[in-house]
Amino acid sequence: MNDLDLVRGVYDDPPPPSAASVAAARRRMLSRPARRRRAWRMPLGLVATATAVAVGLALTPGDDPVRPRPSVTTGPDTSSPRGMMLAAATQAELQQQGRYWYTHQRTAFAALALGRTGGYVVEERTEFFRWTGRSRGDGMSFYGRDFPGRPQTKADAGAWRAAGSPSSWRIRSSGLTRTLASEPGPWQEDDPDTQGGGVFHIGGLGRFTYRELQDLPTDPEGLRQVLCEGSIKLAGGRTGAPKRCEEPRRVLDQVFSLLANTPVPPKVRAGLMRLITDYPGVQRLGTVKDPLGRAAVALAAPFESADGRGTIQRQVLFDQRTGRLLGSRDLQLEPGPDSEEWQVPGRVLNYWAIVDSGWTGAKPALPG
Repeated sequence: MNDLDLVRGVYDDPPPPSAASVAAARRRMLSRPARRRRAWRMPLGLVATATAVAVGLALTPGDDPVRPRPSVTTGPDTSSPRGMMLAAATQAELQQQGRYWYTHQRTAFAALALGRTGGYVVEERTEFFRWTGRSRGDGMSFYGRDFPGRPQTKADAGAWRAAGSPSSWRIRSSGLTRTLASEPGPWQEDDPDTQGGGVFHIGGLGRFTYRELQDLPTDPEGLRQVLCEGSIKLAGGRTGAPKRCEEPRRVLDQVFSLLANTPVPPKVRAGLMRLITDYPGVQRLGTVKDPLGRAAVALAAPFESADGRGTIQRQVLFDQRTGRLLGSRDLQLEPGPDSEEWQVPGRVLNYWAIVDSGWTGAKPALPG
């Protein structure tokens, strides 16, 4: 399996992307105009994933948040998976805003190491850091780098050591064979804009100013209408394609993309979390560990891949204590006729981890 295989289920098995569509995907993911390409690049499959989770998708109204009953309780029952999510949403309402918004993220996809010292699964990982000011002229910038690859599981690490602990691996993805290193690459800044800021491009919704983000509804039904009704909002009062309304897995994609890549206000974040908590077909998993080993509460939706890879479960992960989004991942549930031998139930096929994000009063510093 290659990195494009991981996202074909989202794309309904499209043809390979053209150079123009890849550029458009990156443009939407970074929420800023297209730039010239640098030496650093995100793996193509993860660019496609970013595009897939940025499309407009259908939502239907969930139930209202749990309201306390006299002499019974003052909040949701946090012992249940639903209560855990609603508690996380309540904490999200308390997050503070500032002058600069930033996000530090890591992405990974699994691939089979090739050659004489291969035969086990490794993760190709990338890392990026982006910040933007809430007002025009505050500035904005994006940094990216290759993050060290690694064997994925304990069993894979054992096979790697048995093969002599090679410091790099050959993998094949997107029809190309390339070398994956176990050392990090340097951070590379991608065309900073000192006069940027204040405008945010939301995949599937359109172009919003900071002020317009503050005016978004905070209740699940109002957010459902914003996400699924009408047309995409463009600059100059123009409108684009109709917003799309589809199945639970795509709803999770849309909300994940919005929470991960856009500084929507705290009460809007909480409303989006309440919406997907009670969305029909979304599973509430309770507590899990995220790809970075952090405690999380998870929502999930299964889907059938469009290219014979079988049944896959998409998970979106939150920190119950703070309400922060921690990431998303795809797990293999059942292999399909075109799955490879290593794609067994429980295998993590890819993940997207939010290392840190939020608001600050000072211009954010690049992580070490």
